[in-house]
Amino acid sequence: MCFNVVVINPRKRDIRVPIMNLMDYASYNRDGFSIYIVNNSKEKVYRTLDFKAFTEFIKHNIYNNELAHLHFRMASSGTVSLKNVHMWKLEESEESEKYYYVSHNGTVSRYSNISYLDPKIVEWYRDVYGMKLNEIIDLFKEDVESDTLAFIRSEAFQKCIFGNLADLDKVLNEASFYGVMFLTNPNEVIAISYRKPMYVLISNSVLYFSNTDIENEVSKIRKIYGFNFRVALSTVITNQVVVFDVKRMNVKKTIKLNPPKKEEASGYWYYRNGTYCWVDE
Repeated sequence: MCFNVVVINPRKRDIRVPIMNLMDYASYNRDGFSIYIVNNSKEKVYRTLDFKAFTEFIKHNIYNNELAHLHFRMASSGTVSLKNVHMWKLEESEESEKYYYVSHNGTVSRYSNISYLDPKIVEWYRDVYGMKLNEIIDLFKEDVESDTLAFIRSEAFQKCIFGNLADLDKVLNEASFYGVMFLTNPNEVIAISYRKPMYVLISNSVLYFSNTDIENEVSKIRKIYGFNFRVALSTVITNQVVVFDVKRMNVKKTIKLNPPKKEEASGYWYYRNGTYCWVDE
């Protein structure tokens, strides 16, 4: 369910190898590729559905970047379209200069509009109209907005991000939010973990925030006494907001989140590549 990572490189190390290693995650998250990078205080954003084009962008734009924020999408809500590729720019207002680029690994059930077909719908159209599967899919093709995009556009969420982060716990709960979300700009990272662990790792003076454990992909290897040792420091954070100062390289603020305990498993079905899949919230 998506791959989501922020790379902070204060000493401007060459990060081409770890970034290319992380590209392996794109092989099974192929519904959109995006990156936001900062290099010598200049920003670039690239969003595409074309994996080859994305790979070429990486090859020509990653070297010793101060910040790189990547997302590889696996659609669970919303059409596979460029509009739904993550790394949306969230701005406080036209007058304000405050903004973030946003990506999310997870679901926001209250904002979900599934563009894939429920098996019961397929069965009904087959029985009643004798339609074939591809005909039913074509019938329901439409440009459905992803749950995350709808959520970050909401007034409640934006009031928290640009106003009082302490209210975020309530907003996430009401939206049935799940996952790891990153909001970045050249000065700051807001990292949100809610009902899903967030991994923080440092290797070769490069700091990584990720929705999955990426130590094998990014940590340096040193050979000592004939053994290979991976050199990295890592920790796992759950149910917390971390506001990180990119310029000073320290945590500015942390906020504890308190999601309600789930009494039973919940989720939904969606149709993908000829198969019905279950997504657990």
